[in-house]
Amino acid sequence: MSRNAVVARRFIGLLLGGSLVLLAGCGIVEDTLEGITASGPTPGHTQSSTPADQDSIEVTVSIASDAGTAIDLVIDVDSPNASQSFLEEEVPVPFVHDFTVPMDAFLPLRETTVEAHAAPGATYISCSIAVDGEVVATHRSEGSGAIATCENRLRLGPS
Repeated sequence: MSRNAVVARRFIGLLLGGSLVLLAGCGIVEDTLEGITASGPTPGHTQSSTPADQDSIEVTVSIASDAGTAIDLVIDVDSPNASQSFLEEEVPVPFVHDFTVPMDAFLPLRETTVEAHAAPGATYISCSIAVDGEVVATHRSEGSGAIATCENRLRLGPS
């Protein structure tokens, strides 16, 4: 075997060995072995915080005002396979409405928008959007003719 072939084999061996060490440090080797052997995680290994049986996203929209009602409420939940809308001329406040979005598509929830107008005599109106219990958008508008608008949009890349 030529000297160049020996050097090349040693280099490849070092490269593969170093890669294995790096992958083991990242937990990739351990996770791969668990998948191959169908064994559970090793002690001290944490599972994902998302339950495996969670097959939907819960979107909750809330409206508040110091008046008894809000008017011209429009809610749009944009999903590739399950878009939903809610339109009402007048709703009692506080108002809460839940939407269930199935996770049956890549990027299942694209956008949620809310617009609510303050009823005559109200001094403020506010809206909020929560996704799986975490508030992701809020807005409060004050004065005569106030309009609350909330938006939660999927953003890819830097903001």
